[in-house]
Amino acid sequence: MPPQAGLYAGARKPEPFESIVREYYRKRGAREMKNIKLSAAVLVFSAFLLSCNQNQPQDIANVVPNPNQTSSTEAAIDGEYWAKDNFDLERVGNLLERSNSPEEFERYLNSNDGINNLDLNGDGYVDYISVDEYRDRGEYERGLSLYSRYGPNDVQELGTVVFYRDDNRSPGARLLLTGNEQLYGDNRYYETNWVDKAIGIVSTLFGQRDNYYRSPYYYDNYPDYYQPYQVVETPIYRTRITQIYPQPVFVYTTSPTFITKLKIKSPNNGLHLGQIYAKLAKPTKEQADFMRNNPGRPKAMKFEKGEKGGRPDDQGARKDDKGGRQDDKRMDSPKSDKQPNESRKNDNPSAKPPKADKPNGKGS
Repeated sequence: MPPQAGLYAGARKPEPFESIVREYYRKRGAREMKNIKLSAAVLVFSAFLLSCNQNQPQDIANVVPNPNQTSSTEAAIDGEYWAKDNFDLERVGNLLERSNSPEEFERYLNSNDGINNLDLNGDGYVDYISVDEYRDRGEYERGLSLYSRYGPNDVQELGTVVFYRDDNRSPGARLLLTGNEQLYGDNRYYETNWVDKAIGIVSTLFGQRDNYYRSPYYYDNYPDYYQPYQVVETPIYRTRITQIYPQPVFVYTTSPTFITKLKIKSPNNGLHLGQIYAKLAKPTKEQADFMRNNPGRPKAMKFEKGEKGGRPDDQGARKDDKGGRQDDKRMDSPKSDKQPNESRKNDNPSAKPPKADKPNGKGS
């Protein structure tokens, strides 16, 4: 028998091509198994990293919430009318930024469908907001008082704006807006830094002038361009101002950066109304008693066409039992845009519709 006969006895001799194919699939299978093992390892490692990342603290912006602002949803649910939710202090800065004078600022504050939806006397119409320039001033300080007045001496201060310069070479100023604590409660500060920004009203306030502005206008004694307009529901108001000013220029803060440097005081500091038909964040005892005894708002009155509302009987607001605001000389306020310094007279002062209950002016 030939030497190789026993090797293939009872078996078919493999062909060379068949051997190559078998070797190919053997090696391919080994590679695929290695790839499967590698993929499994990668998946396990990825899952481990994801788990570690979920256990780490998230980097969240440190936003200071504003406790003095009720959301539109909350306002709609509780059905209450809060003073603090109907005059948006944060967006007052947007009006200051575009104003060239206190008079112009006052006009912007009282624009129909603007940032004012405040109705403290409960007559169903938005209260007129007046502006007084501080008589008290320092070398680097100027101020404005925002308030509503229902008679010559019936005053409720709403807030103050103080302008502060580090030196007189600055084109702008730092601004601090402080909301009245009765309306807005504590932690009621809004600020911005316009030191390096030229703003018209800042230049006016720090400029050389012989007179300064004190508004002669109040409830039933309005400028010719102004017509009273009705209050809207708080959620509608909140939506409106968000659409008009989506990016407020003032920032809410609980720790103003320069408040310790301020020395000047508002001419209306301490003046408030005893009878207010709106919920207050921190009412005085007199205001709290009135709200407790008068839980509902009076039925909204309607003005006849051409009338501007009734004026309450004059009663003096007391400030620390020393009398009301000083009857000092006022600078004339604008009659129109084209006549900024011309004083005006009441149009048809005898025409008065029925009056809502009159707020009682008091001083703290």
